[in-house]
Amino acid sequence: MSLWRTLVDERLGTIHQPTADKRTDLREAIERHVRPGMRLNPVSLQARPVAALHELIRVFGGGDPGFEFISSSLSGNYLQLVGAGLLRKAITSFAGEGYPTPGPSPVTARALAEGSLELENWSMLTISQRLLAGAMGVPFFPTRSLAGSDMARELAESGGYAEVPDPFSTDGSSQGVIRAYVPDIAFVHAWAADPAGNAICFPPYQENIYGALAAAEGVILTVHHIVESEFVRAHAHLVRVPAEKVIAVCEVPYGSHPYGNYASGIPTLQPYANDYPFMMEHRAAQDSEAQYREWLEEWIFEPGSAAGYRTKLGAERLDALEYLAGAETWREELEHTAELLDAAGAPSPVEEMIVQAARLICERVALAEHDLVLSGVGQAALAAWLASHLARDQGLEFALAAETGMYGHDPRPADPFLVNFRNMPTTTQLSDVFETLGLHACGAGNRCLTTLGAGQLDRYGNVNSSWNADGRFIVGSGGGNDLANASAELMIVAAQRKTTFRDEVDFVTSPGDRVQTVVSTHGTFHKRRGSGEELVLTGVFESAGASAAEVIEQIRARCGWPLQVAESVVLLPRATEQEIAMLRLFDPTRAFLGKRGRKTNGSTQNENA
Repeated sequence: MSLWRTLVDERLGTIHQPTADKRTDLREAIERHVRPGMRLNPVSLQARPVAALHELIRVFGGGDPGFEFISSSLSGNYLQLVGAGLLRKAITSFAGEGYPTPGPSPVTARALAEGSLELENWSMLTISQRLLAGAMGVPFFPTRSLAGSDMARELAESGGYAEVPDPFSTDGSSQGVIRAYVPDIAFVHAWAADPAGNAICFPPYQENIYGALAAAEGVILTVHHIVESEFVRAHAHLVRVPAEKVIAVCEVPYGSHPYGNYASGIPTLQPYANDYPFMMEHRAAQDSEAQYREWLEEWIFEPGSAAGYRTKLGAERLDALEYLAGAETWREELEHTAELLDAAGAPSPVEEMIVQAARLICERVALAEHDLVLSGVGQAALAAWLASHLARDQGLEFALAAETGMYGHDPRPADPFLVNFRNMPTTTQLSDVFETLGLHACGAGNRCLTTLGAGQLDRYGNVNSSWNADGRFIVGSGGGNDLANASAELMIVAAQRKTTFRDEVDFVTSPGDRVQTVVSTHGTFHKRRGSGEELVLTGVFESAGASAAEVIEQIRARCGWPLQVAESVVLLPRATEQEIAMLRLFDPTRAFLGKRGRKTNGSTQNENA
């Protein structure tokens, strides 16, 4: 037989299987590879490396390891690193709690007040851009974000952001750049991997695996399943972390709990949903330091290991989460809230606001030819979801997007959480923050209308979601600054009150240049030519008072700046019964809708408006 035939038969006819076997116990991986003072990146995909961070707390809790943390958010289980005293510094875009509604975390507030934690607040896109630059080996990355905000000023002072001359410009313009970031260790939780560490991850990818690829010492990988290399090759399009970057592979089923893990198209991989009751219990425990220490003891230290944690959760709870990950289980969930939905009640001011915002979204889509609507969380998201249905009745078409990487979704009822697992099978594209924010919503020539909420808002549309004047941290930018700087148009949805509508915001998180409209619980504001780029009251809600003049005076009393009123103010008709019914289907437990309204003297009122 000729040599080449022998080589084909003996060497080349079969596919080489990796011989590396990096399987190890999770505790051993942490003890072997993690050292005090390291720069850590828990990679936030749609799954989180919860089990790995629990083990990190067990190994280093009670000491002072002084870790530096970078990730797109410091929320949920990541707050446990703060409560256990493991972090010296956090670099993030959002620091607070996200479920059921976004808000500050007492854990972060206590650490900042006592000076044990330093917080460096970036935007969501720039976190991914910094990690991508680190992975690429370049010292900095150009960005359209941050410019014109107080974030830019602070980050320039700390050496992370600069505006430099554009070397290719003919008009002397400048370009914002951000410093690359290289973590020492990255933690990833994946669906499956072979013993060598080739990891299968399902989108949406949120901040993506740039931190894992940048990590100087490699990735500690936890997986739901360890599989053969043939399985990995059969699904190579889902492999996001190559084995060469992995230093330890640890099989930890349900290692993302209480966060779910989405999977599609591979029948042997059973997805599981977010454990919302567990998230609520964790949030409630943050109210006092003593109570939080008890929670950490009960759920992290006492179980002793990831296996002990699963035992404490129990098979019945985990089976229920697998069931709830089903795409059509929202129908059953609606039946559980039927009593709430059937209860007659007048629309609240918040509901009126969301309906009016949805109508205005349709109007702006038609006038400005927007083809994409990206929403923030909560009421801004509900307005966009409702608008997607109202638009169909008007023959309008636009895509919905969420910053975590969901694009073209058709929102399912029953769950208003932005990353509702049941929305994922309805998408036309699943990607990541870099693509959704950096290319679709904020890229060149985008036609994106963005809807956002606001903690503080001034007459120019500047928004603050970062710092109060007394030094208290709110929640941070998230993707707000990115969108404010680069999407085609912004709409703000916010309750009409003086604490929100401020003469001057305490801190400019998101500049207001691209804000064109604001919808409050009483009326609508637009920027008009000749207004000096100030917001002008153009419409009032019929539901808010007996007459337009009465509503204008209510708004004036609840506005912190001298109110400009258009010469002709439109009286906007009440929300219809169908619009309200549709809206309530998206949020049947009223996480964002709040208390129901009640009728008083011909107007709709609500105690928490």
